[in-house]
Amino acid sequence: MKGQVFAITLVVMSGMATFIMFISTMDSLNLTRNRFYRDYRFADVFVNLKRAPESLKEKIKEVPGVNHVETRVSAHVKLEISSFPEPVNARILSIPDDGNPLLNRLYIRKGRLPDPAKDNEAVVNENFAQAHGFILGDQFAAIINGKWKKLTITGIALSPEFVLLMKPEAMSPDFKRYGVLWMSRKALSSAYNMDGAFNNVVLTLHPGVDVNDVLGKLDQIVEQYGGFGAYARRDQISHRLLTEEFRQLQRSSEIFPTIFICVAAFLLNVVMSRTINTQREQIAVLKAFGYNNLDIGIHYAKLVVLMIFAGLITGIAGGAWFGHILGGIYMEVYRFPFLIYKM
Repeated sequence: MKGQVFAITLVVMSGMATFIMFISTMDSLNLTRNRFYRDYRFADVFVNLKRAPESLKEKIKEVPGVNHVETRVSAHVKLEISSFPEPVNARILSIPDDGNPLLNRLYIRKGRLPDPAKDNEAVVNENFAQAHGFILGDQFAAIINGKWKKLTITGIALSPEFVLLMKPEAMSPDFKRYGVLWMSRKALSSAYNMDGAFNNVVLTLHPGVDVNDVLGKLDQIVEQYGGFGAYARRDQISHRLLTEEFRQLQRSSEIFPTIFICVAAFLLNVVMSRTINTQREQIAVLKAFGYNNLDIGIHYAKLVVLMIFAGLITGIAGGAWFGHILGGIYMEVYRFPFLIYKM
């Protein structure tokens, strides 16, 4: 029965390894995302508008439930990269002149933040930099508010706002043709005539606050300034796509292991039924000598336990190994500063 035992053990191992791989990867990515969001203060609400005075920030702070508020200048620009002849688009965001943002903070993988005294320095997101092979000090051109300007890369960064970098209208990520840049608030405000003004707001809420009430009040406040509608974290592109991916991992962890385990149960039933049917005479002799049904049942159960136990042990070990590999694959697309693996 070596071949049959090995086949059943292999199927059990596959089911367990698949379950461990999917569920541990999901838990690890979820834990990593929550830690990244917390440590780098991912915003709860986002607001885009045409233009508003900086004084409006105080009015937004007065909305019940609002905790922290940060205003930004945001724009979409076209880039000219000498080594890549095709069109490239990017979103450019301002960061405070006095350092890292209050919300949606940057994890600087390499380099430094832009110098507020210079208007030609920028930080680029890691996916975009790797896709084009950028290193610190490289230069590319950007058309900012209709003016051609050469920018120098001073840093490569990650942000909880762009764990998955994807153009809003795109069907899939394209790191070569879409990126995110960060420049100093002074430089970006001057380029877009936004001195003392802003066109983007991010904010956090106190625990237990009804986000829908806050969104309604924010829309009323920014309506006269060309507000495009406030939206919560649940509708932010990166967060929403990552959440949907976690749901798919959850479904996969339920479906595929179930198939393997059902096949293993079927094979066990066939093998044990045949074995018992071919040994009915021996069972009759044993019962004649005083063995009861429980003793004989335990004898056959040992073989089942052996196959299941061997499959579970090897499956757990294999699942942990596959989980690390799958987590590494996800890290190539969903960019976190680190991966906290949890089995």
